Amino acid sequence: MTQHKEATPQQQVAELEAIIRTLREENGRLRKKANHADSANKAKSDFLAMISHEIRTPMNGVIGLSELLLGTDLEDRQKHFAELILTSARNLLTLINSLLDFSKIEAKKMVLDLAPFDLTGMLMETMDLYALSGEQKKLMVLADIDDRLAPSYIGDGYRIRQILVNLLGNAIKFTSRGEVRLKVDIVGKASNTDTIRFEVKDTGPGIVREKQGELFQPFTQLDGPAKLRHGGTGLGLSICAKLIELMDGALGLNSVPGEGSTFWFQLRLPVAGAETAGSDTAKCLRDGDVTKTGAAGDDCPYTILIVDDEPTNRMVLRESLQRAGAGIIEAEDGRQAVEHCMTRDFDLIFMDCQMPVVDGFEATDKILANAADSNRSIPPVIALTADATMDTRQRCQDTGMIDYLLKPLNFDELKQVIGRQLPGLQVHIQGRHVIDRDNDSEIKAGGMIINPETLEKLGNNIGNLGPVITVFLQTLSSRFTDISRAVQAKDADAIARAAHTLKGSSSQFGAEELSGLCRRMEDMGRSHNISQAEPLLREIGRSAERVREELTRRETDNTQSSS
Repeated sequence: MTQHKEATPQQQVAELEAIIRTLREENGRLRKKANHADSANKAKSDFLAMISHEIRTPMNGVIGLSELLLGTDLEDRQKHFAELILTSARNLLTLINSLLDFSKIEAKKMVLDLAPFDLTGMLMETMDLYALSGEQKKLMVLADIDDRLAPSYIGDGYRIRQILVNLLGNAIKFTSRGEVRLKVDIVGKASNTDTIRFEVKDTGPGIVREKQGELFQPFTQLDGPAKLRHGGTGLGLSICAKLIELMDGALGLNSVPGEGSTFWFQLRLPVAGAETAGSDTAKCLRDGDVTKTGAAGDDCPYTILIVDDEPTNRMVLRESLQRAGAGIIEAEDGRQAVEHCMTRDFDLIFMDCQMPVVDGFEATDKILANAADSNRSIPPVIALTADATMDTRQRCQDTGMIDYLLKPLNFDELKQVIGRQLPGLQVHIQGRHVIDRDNDSEIKAGGMIINPETLEKLGNNIGNLGPVITVFLQTLSSRFTDISRAVQAKDADAIARAAHTLKGSSSQFGAEELSGLCRRMEDMGRSHNISQAEPLLREIGRSAERVREELTRRETDNTQSSS
């Protein structure tokens, strides 16, 4: 009988060491493969994000030129072709936006922008948007909104709207008869946080159970005639699922073939706390009305610095805040702002980001550093910019700016900022002043000369428009001259700066056509592709003259009607 000799302890140790070396080598190979896969995936996502972003510029040119073309005298056949171009371009831009969002999510670069927002107001605006789509298909588009919703919640209102837009759009697209209903309910309350359930129910064809799970996978669509009839990328629901996951929410689907579908999601949203006014507030309030002060240092304890190189923008903001009783100091550039902050403290600073001499970022750096060095109170700085990209938002945050306002000024957003920073300053907003923005705050070319609704709401919130219009018209010629000189000098950077300034001030008055043209000129300057700057300059000149005539006519009519 053969006897096996047992391994000595030394041999056993040697065998274990050999196994460990083998495992380490294998782990190293696997780690290299994983790193290579991660690098390849990141490169793919970065490339997709870059190319999607770059395609947006020429696509906006196609859309803008198509809208301008449709505003000219065209034969019926030509108009039909132009409308097809515009529809196709808009559909392509929607696809590009979806790819950009998807690539950000894949690269883990999607960041939620958490801030107080009016959920009920956002829901009503979204339903208004889809009421027309429902009418065109002879569908009932209804909403049941819980009246217990708080006036304001903390969350990413833009992304929540994006989810609802996708779900409502799909419901209307796939429903041929009956109704689409949005239902929003509070289903739980705890620790000043509401659990809110959103349901979008349709009377469409429904979805078989074995296909339901596939809908939330990227680039996935249902097979069969519906896919051919409706098209799409299959990214929308996947993006919604990822966004809800980022928000720590839940998403689901209940559907019965032939009876319709209900897509739902739940989010836990903190209620934005309303701070009570302190003793200082009493100095600004008298019998419930705001005491209006015209200069800094009067009865109101709040002193605000407005920094903007465009006098029209400063005046709009000044009039809004003075009506609330704030004392106002103004600066035309960052250097003046720094000088003001060396001699006095401010309760709040509104800082334009792009200015000559010293821009808003450099000025903020100096102001905050000087305050820290001299042991003075650190003033809260609010960014003012027309650039809604995440890069600019991040730069504002890195600079030390604590909040963010987009141009043209949205008065509801202004009220929210004031409520967060100076709760005792009662800013009264009449009506809603909602600016429709996409991810990059594009302003559409080919719009109205003056949007009367925007002008009316501006007047509601700042009072008499006459002085503001006068200041704008006084600067209009000089701003156009700045663009002309930059074009003549073929200075791309100067073209971008000058067009950016005129775009911001004109958009505040609802001068959509002029704002859109200036946006195109700004994009040309930023991309250093200015070969078509001269013909675009002529368009801007003609549009500026139309704006001047329209505003002058309105002021004349108002003067005559009041006399």
